Amino acid sequence: MAPPVDPRFTQELRSSGVTLAAVYLGSVPVIESMNSMVSQMRSQVVAECIQHVAATVGQCEAQEINPIVGRIIGDVKEENYVVDLNISAKMVKVIKKNRLIQRHPITYFSFGCRGRGENSNMFGYIAKNKDGTDRRCHVLSSKDAQKLVDTLIAAIDVSIFDAQEKASTSSTPSVTDDGFVRPEVPAEGRIVNLVRQSPVGNHRAVADDVVGKVWFHGHLSRDDAQNLLTMAGDFLVRCRQSDHTSGKFVLSGLTTDGDHKHLILLDHQMRVRTRDHEFNNITELIDYHMANGIAVRTERNAKDQRETSIMLLRPVPAPATVSPSPEPPA
Repeated sequence: MAPPVDPRFTQELRSSGVTLAAVYLGSVPVIESMNSMVSQMRSQVVAECIQHVAATVGQCEAQEINPIVGRIIGDVKEENYVVDLNISAKMVKVIKKNRLIQRHPITYFSFGCRGRGENSNMFGYIAKNKDGTDRRCHVLSSKDAQKLVDTLIAAIDVSIFDAQEKASTSSTPSVTDDGFVRPEVPAEGRIVNLVRQSPVGNHRAVADDVVGKVWFHGHLSRDDAQNLLTMAGDFLVRCRQSDHTSGKFVLSGLTTDGDHKHLILLDHQMRVRTRDHEFNNITELIDYHMANGIAVRTERNAKDQRETSIMLLRPVPAPATVSPSPEPPA
């Protein structure tokens, strides 16, 4: 099984890496391991660090830091200069005028995501330095922040694949003091899932996952869903009311153009997939796209070559906790 990355790109990531231009804004010490936090807290920590650094260097207005996050982060180390960011399957390097100033092995990379709102051109990642100490959130800005994110995710995909290949021939994998056998994919998107359930079993797992989620509305018609979506970025997940369809979980959202979009989230093998990635469950898909500010995209329509995309900005709360039917249709 090969990593889910173009072979030519894979080879580049395994060798010299990919170099992108960015502005290194600064860093913030993080005294608590990401491994001890729930996914929402990880995103909150990185978002607060991005905001804190951006305000310090004058890129945005200062805001009060969440008191919980404030207890686990330190003072900003201001930098604010142009760098080359070299990303490979082994390491992330920050280079200033041909001088290496930061070096973070992928095995010490623990979490990352894009900034929110006015800071959406920024990216923050939490990592330790090459000797496994000094855990910090490093914040950069880029004209193409999404390319930076995509390259880093690809590098981690290759790193995970290579680590698994190596582990298959060794009984003693190396674990860091953060508890990682391999690095986590940034922004909660655990894209690699090597062990898949049967379609029926996978449908049950997806059905169990959405129970009680604020954005899940159970059985809801397309018209009723559209009546609930009033602002661009509003979204919800529902079950199609026609019981004969296997891909019954649907993501409904409102675009900036005022168009209602409806994306089926499960393919014919009951896998949660978008155009770009495959996820273990719907919550993982929602968390990944919200944390990164990335639109959920489908494959281009074969007829008119248009793609459908939905930004996930505000979940529309369900009126009460609902449960889907746990069995797919026969």
